[in-house]
Amino acid sequence: MKRREFIKLSSLMGAGAATSPAFLLGGCAAKPLPGTGTVTATPTVCDICFWKCAGHVYKEDGELWKITGNADDLHSGGRLCTRGTGGPGAYLDPDRLKKPLMRKAIDGRQTFVEVEWDEALDFVADKMKSIAATHGPAKLLMLNHGAGSSHFRHLLRSYGSDSRAEPAFAQCRGPRDVGFTLTFGESASSPERTDMANARCIVLIGSHIGENLHNGQVQTLAEALNKDVTLITVDPRFSVPAGKSKHWLPIKPGTDMALLLSWMHVLIEEDLYDRDYVERYTTGFEQLAEHVRSYTPEWVYLETGIRPEVIRETAREMAKAAPATVVHPGRHAVWYGDDTQRSRAIAMLNALLGSWNRKGGFYIPEKVDLPGYPLPSYPEPQYRTADAYPGKWPFASQGVTNGVIEASIGEDAFFKGWLVYGTNLPQTIPGIEQKLRDAADSLELVVVVETMPSEMTGYADVILPECTYLERYDELRNSGERHPSLALRMP
Repeated sequence: MKRREFIKLSSLMGAGAATSPAFLLGGCAAKPLPGTGTVTATPTVCDICFWKCAGHVYKEDGELWKITGNADDLHSGGRLCTRGTGGPGAYLDPDRLKKPLMRKAIDGRQTFVEVEWDEALDFVADKMKSIAATHGPAKLLMLNHGAGSSHFRHLLRSYGSDSRAEPAFAQCRGPRDVGFTLTFGESASSPERTDMANARCIVLIGSHIGENLHNGQVQTLAEALNKDVTLITVDPRFSVPAGKSKHWLPIKPGTDMALLLSWMHVLIEEDLYDRDYVERYTTGFEQLAEHVRSYTPEWVYLETGIRPEVIRETAREMAKAAPATVVHPGRHAVWYGDDTQRSRAIAMLNALLGSWNRKGGFYIPEKVDLPGYPLPSYPEPQYRTADAYPGKWPFASQGVTNGVIEASIGEDAFFKGWLVYGTNLPQTIPGIEQKLRDAADSLELVVVVETMPSEMTGYADVILPECTYLERYDELRNSGERHPSLALRMP
């Protein structure tokens, strides 16, 4: 088979793929209350989003019943959001992949055929050996998302490749983290290291907390609003947080940078910035002051539609509360193409306010000091991911998905195989369909590891069904927090 035809899995999965939404919900709610059996609880860490809230999985006679928050988890406030409590749906879904599938040609038509694990793994292993022998193991790329991918990264590094990319980097927080790292030498972290619990002024610019279900952060903002906190929301829409704000700035889309520069102009022009903090901890202040000199509120009004008096008043509100002021770094930071520079502007604004590593601003995240597992040394990769697109994105700390996809097209493509774990590229990378088809035609191996059929599975040579997060052990949650903690996931 020289070309990989896109295979729509739903046509091969019978009635399950045509199941009505009511039936899917009914499957999740088949047993809303426990009966007379034995109820047990095991710890878990939610994997529906990156917040990774700790919880308990309740089972009755071994059958999944419900998931609740772990009352001891400071990170999540002991609660789960609606997505977290809906976790059983991932486990109970009737359309789940159950057996390995392999692409085969039958009567001149490509289709997926169920096979045993040994056949699927032998096929993948033989292809990996061939790629390693012919091109080098670093030419096998992993595209991944989610905690479970860590196991597969161990596999790839043992094989001799550390080539990987996450759409969540370049498509979400990568430019933001680069912007903060270029300014402070550290990223804004994930979850964000914002000390909103102790803030006196919170600024949301393109960040709609309360609509995005980032659980602990939503709770913290709600609690902050019960105190004497000033909330400033910059959003073209009258969003949920806009409705709770002292100041709502309905900015023209695409002009955030102008507003940020004008806020810095006001802080410097009116001598409202934290002079002691700036003198002790920063370099380049004179250059910044000169750069923002011309960005007066009157000029920026023409760009943003925000009145000059509002720009000045909100800048003064920030300065009045500083250093307990958080100009939130946001999360999905990829908008207009100036995203890294816009994130740098947010970081510099916080620096002028003296809020970095200060109470009520940005806290210093801590982790539990754990010894590393004594793994054997990995072989040194012959290539790094960035070698696939030399000279591009020099500050990116991870592989850039668009770059690695383009580097997988053609007979002379840099990458020769893909291992795709838990990420549906057609739904995460805008306008990528044709390049994805071209890459699929060029690659010698495409393996997709998934729990459910997706657009991405249609390009695979082999589909390997994965456990949901409710059915496996994973590495301990040890993310940087205000209060360090560990959380265990177990089946």
